[in-house]
Amino acid sequence: MNTSKQTMTYWLAGLASGVVAGYFLYQNREKLGPQKEKLVKLLGELQKASEDIGKKLKAVGMEGLEKGKALAKNAGENVN
Repeated sequence: MNTSKQTMTYWLAGLASGVVAGYFLYQNREKLGPQKEKLVKLLGELQKASEDIGKKLKAVGMEGLEKGKALAKNAGENVN
């Protein structure tokens, strides 16, 4: 099987699986409504947590940088 036939087969398989998934989502849209709201809430909480972690990592990095500068300064003064 050459590459173009294989690529076309994968493309058609992906298209077919997308159609089937869309069909099942459409059939179960009433059941998925409350779960969608729950998912949006969880994603918001995840975003807030990742922002907090990013701020903490930045603060720790700046603290380490300041300690490194102070240590280098002290070492330089001790050498001179």
